[in-house]
Amino acid sequence: MRYDQPEAFKLRKEGKTYREIEKMLIISRSTLCDWFKDEEWSKHIKKSNINKQIIRSREHLLKMNTARKIMLEKKYKKVTEDAEKEFEIYKNDPLFTAGLMIYAGEGDKRSRNLVRISNSEFYLHLVFISFSEKFLGIKKDKIKFWLLLYPDHNIKELIEIWSKKLKINKLNFYKSQVIIGREKVKKLQYGVGNSIISNTSLKKKIIKWLELYEFSFLKQAVID
Repeated sequence: MRYDQPEAFKLRKEGKTYREIEKMLIISRSTLCDWFKDEEWSKHIKKSNINKQIIRSREHLLKMNTARKIMLEKKYKKVTEDAEKEFEIYKNDPLFTAGLMIYAGEGDKRSRNLVRISNSEFYLHLVFISFSEKFLGIKKDKIKFWLLLYPDHNIKELIEIWSKKLKINKLNFYKSQVIIGREKVKKLQYGVGNSIISNTSLKKKIIKWLELYEFSFLKQAVID
C-alpha cells in the first residue's frame, strides 16, 4: 500500500471528489479510479457529488440569468431615457419624421430585436436607410437586405437592380424567398424588399419614438 493511500481513502469518505483529492495529494486520477472502482461506498459518494454539482450549476446559471436580466433592464432603461431626449432634438427634422412614418406604416412591430421595413418601392428604402444612418448611427454596410419574389422572377437580376438602386453591397443580401402558392406569376415587378437591422436597443428606441410621436400628435390635436 502506498503511504498516501489511507489519506486518499479518508478524504474520499469525507465526500471529496477525485479532482479535489488529486489536487490535495498529487495523486493521478487514474490511480484514484483504480483504488475506488470496487468500493460500493465510493460509488454512492460519486452519485452524491454529481447531484451536488448539478444543483450548483443550476444555482450558478440562475445567478447569471438574474444578473443578465438586471443588466439588460438598466441598459434598456437608458435606451428609453436617451430616446426621450433625442426625440425633442430630432422631432422637427423632416427626415426623422419621414423615417418614423415609414416605419409606422411598413415596419416590423412584433419581433424583439429586428428593425425591418418591407416595401416594393426603392425610394422608401432609401429614405429609411438615410434615417438609419443619421438617427440610429448605423452605417449602410451594416444594413442587411432580402427579397420576397414570385417563381417567375429572375433572382440574380433583381438582386443586381436592388443593390444598385439602394447602393447596398450584394454581400449584404440574405437568401431571397420565393412565394410558392396559387399565383405563379409576379404581382410586383421588382418584388418586395426588406431592409433589416438586427439590434434590440435600436428596436426599442424606434418604438419609443413612435409612441412619443403619437403622444405629441394627439396632444397637438387636443390643443387645436
